[in-house]
Amino acid sequence: MSQKVTLPVTLPPALSKEPLKPVSPPTNIQQEQVKQPTPLPDPYQKVSLELPVKDPLELREKHTTPVKGVPKQECEPQQQEPQQQEQHVEQQQQQQQESQEKEQQEQQQQESQEKEQHVEQQQQQESQEQEKHVEQQQQQQESQEKEQQQQQQQESQEKEQHVEQQQQQESQEQEKHVEQQQQQQESQEKEQQQQQQQESQEKEQHVEQQQQQESQEQEKHVEQQQQQQESQEKEQQQQQQQESQEKEQHVEQQQQQESQEQEKHVEQQQQQESQEQEKHVEQQQQQESQEKEQQQQQESQKKEQHVKQQQQQESQEQEKHVEQQQQQQQESQEKQQPVEQQQQQQQESQKQDQPVEQLEQEKKVLGQQLDQELAKKDEKLGKKGEQLLE
Repeated sequence: MSQKVTLPVTLPPALSKEPLKPVSPPTNIQQEQVKQPTPLPDPYQKVSLELPVKDPLELREKHTTPVKGVPKQECEPQQQEPQQQEQHVEQQQQQQQESQEKEQQEQQQQESQEKEQHVEQQQQQESQEQEKHVEQQQQQQESQEKEQQQQQQQESQEKEQHVEQQQQQESQEQEKHVEQQQQQQESQEKEQQQQQQQESQEKEQHVEQQQQQESQEQEKHVEQQQQQQESQEKEQQQQQQQESQEKEQHVEQQQQQESQEQEKHVEQQQQQESQEQEKHVEQQQQQESQEKEQQQQQESQKKEQHVKQQQQQESQEQEKHVEQQQQQQQESQEKQQPVEQQQQQQQESQKQDQPVEQLEQEKKVLGQQLDQELAKKDEKLGKKGEQLLE
């Protein structure tokens, strides 16, 4: 950055030792100093007041520059004098002052220009605002005129609508009066039709009620007969169940006695077999699981055969007992002759009309059902036998 620097005046050592002597400057130099400084041209008017700091050697060299119009031999001793240096410094100061004054003038000019610009801008803004205000007033007037026109139109429309509404109301009232008369006539006709319909419906309802009562009485009579038949059948079933329970109890007692004897025998066999099986099991642990399953199946088959023989004997006895019960039921049903027998007879007559193949299929189905029932009974008896053996 440039700084303002006061240049020190340095004298050579020869001059500093010797006392200063008054020397009159040459006429040429005095005339030049008396002359006023010529004004600088416009490009040189703007001169900065600050001078850059420079080395003192450069300044000395500048101050020792020769003066125009003076020979070199005359200028060299004169430049070394302090008066000349002071004059040179004063000239520089004057130049600086002039440059400062010029800058101040320029600043003033700029400020005046800025003020003028500011005034112009204000005037422009005010003129624009006035124009806007005038435009707004015009727009408001136009809008007011439009509103007045709209109000007038609305009032005229409302009057027209009021007239139209009155006309419509009158026409509607006339139409309503005509419609009411028509409705009254129609309602009278409808009432007559409804009365006729009610009379016919009452007659039909009376007939239907009589028919329903008769059908209900018939149904009640049939239901009573069916209930009587069902009660008789239930009594027969209860008697049969009691007889079968007594027989089953007798059979169970026999089976318990036999099972107790078998248990004793089985326990002895199991003890012997367990001892042998333990030895045998130790040997068979190294073999595969399939061999174990085969051996167990063989042993279970032997036990099942023994149990099946007992079950067959018992099932034969039970079948004989069931056949006797069926014969008794047939005899009782022949005496009663309920409605179900008639239906069965009809079904049997229909079956006779069917081809022989269908009868054979029905026989097969009945045979399969009997086989299934026997198999279930055998399974139950087998389970009981296994439990007893265990």
